[in-house]
Parts: sequence; C-alpha cells; structure tokens
Amino acid sequence: MICTKGLNVGYNKVVLKVADMTLNAGVTYILLGKNGSGKSTLLKTLSAQIKPISGTIEIDENPIDSIAYRELPKLISFVSSKLGETDYLTAREYVALGRAPYTNGLGRLHEADLFKIDSAIEKLGVQHLSNRFINELSDGEKQLVAIAKSLAQETKVILLDEPTAFLDYTNKVKIMERLTEVAKEYNKCIIMSSHDLDVSLNSDCPFLVIEQHTGTLIQLEESTAKDELISKAY
Repeated sequence: MICTKGLNVGYNKVVLKVADMTLNAGVTYILLGKNGSGKSTLLKTLSAQIKPISGTIEIDENPIDSIAYRELPKLISFVSSKLGETDYLTAREYVALGRAPYTNGLGRLHEADLFKIDSAIEKLGVQHLSNRFINELSDGEKQLVAIAKSLAQETKVILLDEPTAFLDYTNKVKIMERLTEVAKEYNKCIIMSSHDLDVSLNSDCPFLVIEQHTGTLIQLEESTAKDELISKAY
C-alpha cells in the first residue's frame, strides 16, 4: 500500500529520517513521538502537502510525485485535529465535502454520492448530528464527523493528525475503535498521530515510533511493551 525508500522529511532541513518500510491496507498505524519530532511533518509529506527532502513514497507501487494533483484526493485524505472555518455547515454538508474530488465544477451530487455520504454517516454513528451545525458539536462529535468525511472521500489512505487531542477518555476510545473498524472493513491504510499512550496500547494496533535519540521513524508491533515505547519515543 504505502512504501517508503530513503525518505527524509522536513522543510529546509531534515527533521525526520524514515526507515524503509511498507504499510499495509486494512491496518491502523499509531504514530508516536515527542512534540517537535516531526509527526505532523511526516503526515503532510505522506499526503503530498510538502515535498520530501529526499527519498521516495509509493502508493500501490506508484510514486506519489507521479500522481496527478487532481487524483491525489481520491487516494489520500487528511484529517486535522481541528475542522477549520466550517462552523456554519451542517454535519451532513461537511461530510458531503468528501465527494468534491468526484463531482463536476458545479459540485453537483448524484445519487451515488448521496448514498456514499449517508453510508459514511451511518458507519460513524453520527446520523443524529446530520442537521446540526459544526459549531454546535462537541470536539468528539466533530472528530467523528471529520472521519465520516474522509470515509465518504473513498481514499485508500487516511492520515489523521492528533484526532484524539482534545477529547475525554471515552471519546478517545470511541475514535480508536471506529478507526480500526474502518481500516479493516474498508481495507484502508490509516495512520494517526497520538500522545495517548494508554489508549494506543489498548487498541492492538502496530506503532510507528520516532526514536528520540536517532530521529528515525521505525515500525514496532502492536505487542510492544509500554516501557519500550516510552524509552524509544519519549
């Protein structure tokens, strides 16, 4: 699904080195590392928002820099920890934005688009929020709606930057459960950054860890002990 080779990421200089790795469909990977270690920079690089300093990224054996700009939103969706200037959209209207890569210049939604929007809303269990404005939702509800939008977008890859950052424990667990369900059921490769170590450990997901001493991203299995994760990442 996602394959990296010789990848170094950053803006004007290398912030993070990435060990050569292959990330598979149907799996949710949890990205761990200290503040400022390069988690957001990595996600923005994988989503082609910024170019790597060096190395390659492939999606289904296609180099990301060879994929047409208009096709990228059909392959990769990016979920920020905040929804941005969307307060006066309803939750359903926000989820519908996920169909933008597939509509014409007028943004006209067809029956198939409406079906995918409704299916995403149902999968994330946010039907009761459909007609409420974004500014009326709690942080946890906003994140569920944002994930529904990415599901409606039908991308093979979903990248999430701190989706549980502002949530209480119950909503953190709910988000993790929904993401692992979506990855398995829809055969997607999901990468989410997180600081919630205990919730991450309980999710039975593999880890992408930024080693604090080497500044290198490595992959660890879901069975990795908490003490080892802390010693490597923090």
